[in-house]
Amino acid sequence: MKNRKSYPRAAIVASTALLLAACGGGGGGEDAEVNDDGELVVDGRTIATADQLEQAEGESGLVLYTGSGETGERQLLEQFTEDTGLSADLVRLVPNRLTERILSEHGSDQLGADVIRIDGWDLIEQLVEDGAFVEHEVPDSIELPDEAIHEGGQYFMSYNRPYVFAYNNQLVDDELTSWADLGPDSFGPGEIGVTNVNVAGSTHLLQRFHLDVMGEEWLAGLADTDPRIFDSASPLTDSLARGEIRAGAVPLTVAQVAYNDGAPITIVAPEEGFPVNEYVVGLADGGQSPATAEIFMNWTLSTAGQAAATEIGDYPINPEVGAPSRGDDTMPALDSEGIYRVTLEEYLEHLEADTQTWLELFEYTG
Repeated sequence: MKNRKSYPRAAIVASTALLLAACGGGGGGEDAEVNDDGELVVDGRTIATADQLEQAEGESGLVLYTGSGETGERQLLEQFTEDTGLSADLVRLVPNRLTERILSEHGSDQLGADVIRIDGWDLIEQLVEDGAFVEHEVPDSIELPDEAIHEGGQYFMSYNRPYVFAYNNQLVDDELTSWADLGPDSFGPGEIGVTNVNVAGSTHLLQRFHLDVMGEEWLAGLADTDPRIFDSASPLTDSLARGEIRAGAVPLTVAQVAYNDGAPITIVAPEEGFPVNEYVVGLADGGQSPATAEIFMNWTLSTAGQAAATEIGDYPINPEVGAPSRGDDTMPALDSEGIYRVTLEEYLEHLEADTQTWLELFEYTG
């Protein structure tokens, strides 16, 4: 295990000036400051020590490998930069493809990530077994529930992502409120979009929810609409906004970002409930900007980072931060009736059979 906590003590005047300038703007920066000890404090939480700040200033910037939606991730990175003055960029692939890339690069000692964000317990287990994550020590000022810390700090719950559905309100006249509204009685061939079950943990959990709560007969009815199948929720949402499809299941954050950008969509929290999926984040083994990566981890897990995630549609680790928006409304609390969650063991237990059922019902061979 590599030690990511060795920083030389040196003058911090330059880095402090940089951070003070960065934290002087609006948004989250109004609550960020460098204290008398040279520590970066955001919303009352210590995000970085003076040594970390100095080392981060000399690094090339954060590289985040993520399976999450690109637009939402870029908004989070912009807020991180505003709060810290540190640059950041990302590589985005759907989680199954991202896992393949990480395993390939790590196997040849060429992993380009400083931090990894991903979902899907089967995929996460592959990365843990490969040693792609390394342990991170969270500052005492950032309080986390025990269930948010995995494998002794190799990775952490980043946020909880609800999977709902949305429809184009310029093409659908009736108000839709239920998963049951998405069927052959209301939609014709190619009018509904669905995402390939194999691309992410969120799609596997959606399939588990649909089978467990709505039933296989309902899912067969959805398949009977001959929907368009997408390899990611982002292009599905883009097609929905353009009117190429009329409705589809989407992660709330992808839909909310599109709504905020003016897409003519209505986002529905279905009356039968909806699944909520855990996205995790961890330090990557051998990252080129280790100090920046640790600061990003601290920021992500802090109140500031959690509030930023909530603004784009995710449930935070700490429910006191609040609930995400759905259009102009607020989502129900995470512990509300109808919010569907499963354990790692339940996810893995049903993974293979649920996947096979989906592939057969949708006659998908891609």
